[in-house]
Amino acid sequence: MTAEPPVFEERRRTPDRRRRDRRAEDRTRFIRTAAAAAIAICGGLVVVFLFFAAIGAVRFRDAAVATIVTIVMATVWLAGYWYRHRSLGPGGPSPMDRERRGF
Repeated sequence: MTAEPPVFEERRRTPDRRRRDRRAEDRTRFIRTAAAAAIAICGGLVVVFLFFAAIGAVRFRDAAVATIVTIVMATVWLAGYWYRHRSLGPGGPSPMDRERRGF
């Protein structure tokens, strides 16, 4: 008599978790994080360009393409700031959030 191995049922819904698509919440969070990073990078590059322009290393007429790119990045940066300011509202974080963080 030979003993046969016990039969186990698969408990997971999908056998391989890597094949499963991401949830919509995760995709939204990743997109928001990428957009925030892009806006922050645009703002940083604008500040660096203005710094070099202020010390005289860059002339706006000689670097016309860089100046136009900087204006576009400044527009993206200001649009991101405006959207964030508009969506947060005038009050900022709620009092409950402040209490939880210890402010």
